[in-house]
Amino acid sequence: MLRFGFFFCVLLAIGANAEFCYNDVDKACSSMLTSGSQLASCNAKYGHFMDIEPELQSYANAHIETSFDYLLMSTHFGSYEANREGLKGYFRKLSDKAWKEGIEIIKFITKRGGTMNFNQPPRFKPTMAKKSTLALNELNSLARALDTEKQLAEEAFRMYGQALQHSKLDPSVAHYLEEEFIEGQADTIRTLAGHTSDLTKLLRVKDNSLSVFLFDEYLQKTL
Repeated sequence: MLRFGFFFCVLLAIGANAEFCYNDVDKACSSMLTSGSQLASCNAKYGHFMDIEPELQSYANAHIETSFDYLLMSTHFGSYEANREGLKGYFRKLSDKAWKEGIEIIKFITKRGGTMNFNQPPRFKPTMAKKSTLALNELNSLARALDTEKQLAEEAFRMYGQALQHSKLDPSVAHYLEEEFIEGQADTIRTLAGHTSDLTKLLRVKDNSLSVFLFDEYLQKTL
């Protein structure tokens, strides 16, 4: 039994790759690894990740809430009353994208040794929070989606700048945000801005109901 305890302590000491983790292992082995001992410093956290961890938690929750918001829009336009299959598919696509990105942020948090806090509220509120998602028409829904994507992009910029502060430098977080969000958000915002501008022009004609129908048909073909 003593041989097994000594061998286990040696394995822990060899596997420890940080000075503070080594100290925890050394203390634990000195007390023969009693059931109450903890290796508090043996985790994947390094740099200044703990300073930006709540921001990433908030950003993940913002994506999850946005995903549900888009899903409601998709359901609304897919109803027999609205019957806009193009907008239904487009908002479902945006919903899936936001959901996937939220999950990826959670994975990155845990990769860096953190935990996900689903009670961490997003730092921004929807620009049209006072109006129900299901009360939005075609143009309003695209405008709201455009504003939401811009807010998500601004949050990514803010966290990117925070991760590059000299006093709290964490290049890993900055690189992750740049690679996974900043470039892709520019494409999404440009596409939404184009759709909003096109539909605005189409609504200026006399028989705009036909224009909206044709625009929805166009969206359906681009999916």
